[in-house]
Amino acid sequence: MTTERQPTPDHGMSDTTLTALLDRDRVPLLYHTARNMQPRQLAGIAERKLRHLIVPAVPVDFDARYEGSVPASLSGAPDPVARNTALLRDALPSSGQTDFRELSQGIAAGEVTFRNRTVTVESASGVDWVGAGVPEPSTLWGLQFHGFAFLMWPVLGYQSPTDCTAVEETLEQWLRDWDRSGSNRIGQPAYLRRSWTPHAVSLRILNLVRFYAWAEDVLEPPHSARLRKLVYKNAAFLSNHVEHDIGGNHLIENGAALVMAGLFFPESGQQWVKQGLDVLVETAEQFRADGGHFERSPMYHAVTVTRYLTVIDLLKRVGREIPPEVQRVATAGVRFLRDMEPPDGRLPLLNDSVFGLALPLQSCLAYARAVGIEPTDETTSAQNAPTASGYYWLGTGRSRLLVDGGAIGPPHLPAHSHNDHFAVLWWADGQRILTDTGVFEYLPTTERQYSRSVEAHNTVQYDDVEPIQTGGSYLFGRRIEPEVAYEHRDGLTCFDGHYRTESSSQPQYSHRRHIYGSDTWWLVWDTVSAEKSAPIRSRLHLDPAVTVRSTPSDGQQHLVVSSLEGGSETGIAHIYPLDTDRIIRDQRPYYPEFGRSMPRTGITLRTDGSDVSFGFLLSTDDIDTVDVTRDGDEATGVQVGTVFQPLTSIED
Repeated sequence: MTTERQPTPDHGMSDTTLTALLDRDRVPLLYHTARNMQPRQLAGIAERKLRHLIVPAVPVDFDARYEGSVPASLSGAPDPVARNTALLRDALPSSGQTDFRELSQGIAAGEVTFRNRTVTVESASGVDWVGAGVPEPSTLWGLQFHGFAFLMWPVLGYQSPTDCTAVEETLEQWLRDWDRSGSNRIGQPAYLRRSWTPHAVSLRILNLVRFYAWAEDVLEPPHSARLRKLVYKNAAFLSNHVEHDIGGNHLIENGAALVMAGLFFPESGQQWVKQGLDVLVETAEQFRADGGHFERSPMYHAVTVTRYLTVIDLLKRVGREIPPEVQRVATAGVRFLRDMEPPDGRLPLLNDSVFGLALPLQSCLAYARAVGIEPTDETTSAQNAPTASGYYWLGTGRSRLLVDGGAIGPPHLPAHSHNDHFAVLWWADGQRILTDTGVFEYLPTTERQYSRSVEAHNTVQYDDVEPIQTGGSYLFGRRIEPEVAYEHRDGLTCFDGHYRTESSSQPQYSHRRHIYGSDTWWLVWDTVSAEKSAPIRSRLHLDPAVTVRSTPSDGQQHLVVSSLEGGSETGIAHIYPLDTDRIIRDQRPYYPEFGRSMPRTGITLRTDGSDVSFGFLLSTDDIDTVDVTRDGDEATGVQVGTVFQPLTSIED
């Protein structure tokens, strides 16, 4: 193998700045992104920008108006939320609760840590809510900070506030400081980009109510009243700023927050319960026939289903009727999680997914069981793959291949999609071998551009062309619509995917990927056709927990994958390149958590031409001979050791 330096993508820019609008290369992306948006989204964006400009300039104290809407006598009903929070805490593994306790200790020192970045936010003059050191909610760090995610650390880490008195007292002071801070007033310049971003308001409501329910017994009456006022004020604001302009998972967060706030105030919040349930009934259409969320991110699926589960449990506890659409989403959504569960039990990091934001997959399933929603006990296999969402399993048990065969997210909301058409993930005997890249952040940085690019995924790239052009944080160019066939027959599971690029500003090509899977091996065979000869690369990204070595024999390159924790001499998995000109090994970044980058090994299979066919075979066994018979570009059979397996197209 030779070594090739990985190209570094360029830095991006914000999607909607004037610079972006005047950038000649960015205009087509803005056009294709905007033309697919719904009228309600466009109207909402226009309204939000007008509010952002006009409200701070109007001589009206909007913050005082919201303060004045809070009833003079306001009581809360925290018991249902306290009981639900106990279910949520118990669903976490002990290691997860330990992590929350460790994060909590930083609070007493005036520090908060999100996305692997620690910021000292408290000084002698109080908490610096909007200072230079605190990012705005347009960043994930700022969203979590202004959403009061730090309140959940002691809530989920400790059974009682008496177990962490210093932390609880510090948080009381922070909330008092936030309430008094002039920088957090509604109507301040940039208020819709800082403290009062509706997404952050939703998180703030959910976290404030859970904190109140957890700490109620130790709260002094003045502080208890202050927290109730904050919840009410935030809910009143959110009720007027539901994110129909954004849609997607934001809208589900809005709905869940309104329901929780309304149930917390049984005497004065019933309008919010109705409004929140109406939103959650509306957003039920975001879930596909197999239960998967339409943004196609396993992480955001877990986040949104968790919100539905919480709403169902709270409604049960107060004796309220559960809308059938809400029940259906939760039941089917949990089923989807079970169907997507890989051999190691952790979320596949596809389409803007990382570890650490959503509940761990196993905890989400445990929470669902505690709420009373549990899918039937089936083994994930090709027979129950979540194909409506574009995901296809090949294999059963502890060794399986997952194919991302779907289109990018919905036309009006592709924000969390990647150029990962027909990418594969592979587990061998429960160990992750081939992984996706994850996400470092959402700002338009080098890392963001790389994680969305085709080169960050286990699929094929023609020349330097992106199947769909990308830019900024969330922009996408002209879509492609892959065609997929999938079936199980003659002891093999077969996947056949095809797409052709449609861009007018870069070379066009077509890509067809056939995958054939048995119980112990998987053949991936790619055919690329273009008008112009160019390098064609099939990239494989290995998990950081494994290493790879090359063992050529009889002229055939054989890559042996071993666990860093100690694999056998023959390895735990094997990769056999087929009909490729060059095999290149390099180091590539892996983003398993927001803000965290790890090196890992990458393998590139390269062939030059305009019409080429090549591929690789993955196996859990060490095989003496691997070869493919061909009829033109098509693989018609594969020799695996002493066994010859005929291959037929699905349409045959």
